[in-house]
Amino acid sequence: MSIEITVLFEILPDRLADTAEAFGELCAATRQEEGALRFDAWRSEEHENVIVLVEEWADQPAIELHMKEPYVADFLAKVEGAYVRPPYVHRLRPLAA
Repeated sequence: MSIEITVLFEILPDRLADTAEAFGELCAATRQEEGALRFDAWRSEEHENVIVLVEEWADQPAIELHMKEPYVADFLAKVEGAYVRPPYVHRLRPLAA
């Protein structure tokens, strides 16, 4: 069974454009990873400064490998200080589980 994760990021208004660009770069690179089944960033229609990351991974080792990629460190450096509050992470499981 794959691992699904959704992360909500509330971005400071003056950092929205550069943060959205950084997410685009991160998504493009991550989608090339073997264990990344889905990695998409979305803008909330209800909350202008919220970006939602939707991820699906083959397994936990794929996530761990992803976190070690140099472009992840580059992304984290680019978005440092861009959030209103820490990201809100949802690691999902089926209701029946």
